[in-house]
Amino acid sequence: MLLIWNGSEFFQRLSLAQGEIGPSLKLASAALILNVALILFGWRRYIDLQHEAERRAEGERRARTIASTDGMTGLLNRKGFGDQSLLLREQAAQAGEQFVILSLRLHRFKSVNDRHGFDVGDAVIRKIADAISDSVPDTALVARLSGDEFAVALSLAPEDLDRASEIGMILLQSTTRPFEEQTKFIQVGAFIGIANANPDSCSVPDLLRRADIALDHARSARSVRPSWFDAGMERALLASSEIEQGIRFGLEHDQFVPYFEPQVDLATGEIGGFEVLARWRHPLTGIVTPDSFIGIAEENGLLDRLSDQVVRKAFLAAAKWDNDLTLSINISPTQLADSWLAQKIVRMLHETQFPAERLIVEITESSLFADLELARAIVTSLKAQGIRLALDDFGSGFSSLSHLRALPFDLIKIDRSFVSSLHEDRQSFAIVNAVTTLAKALDVPVVAEGIEDAETHQALISIDCAKGQGWYFGKAMSAEDAAQLLRIRAAERSVQHGRVAAAR
Repeated sequence: MLLIWNGSEFFQRLSLAQGEIGPSLKLASAALILNVALILFGWRRYIDLQHEAERRAEGERRARTIASTDGMTGLLNRKGFGDQSLLLREQAAQAGEQFVILSLRLHRFKSVNDRHGFDVGDAVIRKIADAISDSVPDTALVARLSGDEFAVALSLAPEDLDRASEIGMILLQSTTRPFEEQTKFIQVGAFIGIANANPDSCSVPDLLRRADIALDHARSARSVRPSWFDAGMERALLASSEIEQGIRFGLEHDQFVPYFEPQVDLATGEIGGFEVLARWRHPLTGIVTPDSFIGIAEENGLLDRLSDQVVRKAFLAAAKWDNDLTLSINISPTQLADSWLAQKIVRMLHETQFPAERLIVEITESSLFADLELARAIVTSLKAQGIRLALDDFGSGFSSLSHLRALPFDLIKIDRSFVSSLHEDRQSFAIVNAVTTLAKALDVPVVAEGIEDAETHQALISIDCAKGQGWYFGKAMSAEDAAQLLRIRAAERSVQHGRVAAAR
């Protein structure tokens, strides 16, 4: 370092000395100067290369961090979770422990962004990420896999697997508590699925997939506890996937058709209208009822197409029937969340030439919980066209009376769970009687669902319930059979009128 620091002075003295020495010494001194210069150049180059290598290594480390880390929360991302989980899995195998993954997905988080903006949503996500990190052991891996999806990986001794359930409950409690952000208290829901395996018997992607299957099971069941994966869930998923593919094929080949359940005047037995129910006319299994496919169609975003296919056919068929007959269609919660729903229904009425005043739209209480203001806007648009509105499954929710006040319903449909046990359960009888009395006071007609025997029929007549439907009056039928039934009823009325006229 002394040589380098005093290099210029050294060269000056060497040059003065050259004037005092002979030619041979001049040549030697020149060679010495050249060697010193080469040494200095090489040292400088070595220092530069070393700095360049350090910068490159730091850049590579930064790139690896960016590639494996979620930029918003600082947690591992999907790639980082996969890479780190491989190492944790190897450690679990060496320790003879179980490898466990918890999959967590937030519920209704999209509404946070929609209502409060993305800045608030991002802040809440960061707080939830911190809550997850604080709720798990220090040795656990925590990742944000997508916008509202998180995962935790850890290893546990076989006898300590119950700890995974405990950790899952803690995660649910910490992520679903209210978070304060910009003077607002924001709360979301969450579901958790858990899967475990011997480290040498299941890969990380497969175990994460199993945890996701368990999470979907928890979400479908609206479970407030973590759900553990079992093989039955996977079989059910495969069956659901096959049904989904069948639904898509059925939609393309026009296999979904309307069936019509009669709605009658309880006193006279006259048919006043029909409720439209979906059926799948499967080429191999025949007619399939909606409980086998409606839920799967809704989960996979196919319900709108399916409903349009069924309702359009129902409108076309019923348009040819007597103008006094009404047609009731059901609106699901997901459909009611569509701000264009009213326009879609009105357009379909126009295209099929079905009179709006003959249509009744049935809305369940549960579908009103999500967004009452949007429901009110849709209802107002429908009623402006002359369409009537029915509150379906009345009594099964928690705020029926408030809904009757908030929305202008034209009909109340009593939930079949009360009607079916009417003549056996005093409480059910009291509830149906109270609803009927209330409806009379509000001047709103009542329709009782699920009438399956003569006793129930007579009990409803005794409390002045005007209309009803159920297997006692006939099961849901195809458009052809419904038309045939109406022709028979019309012929019977004609004969009856003829007898009355003859008697006069």
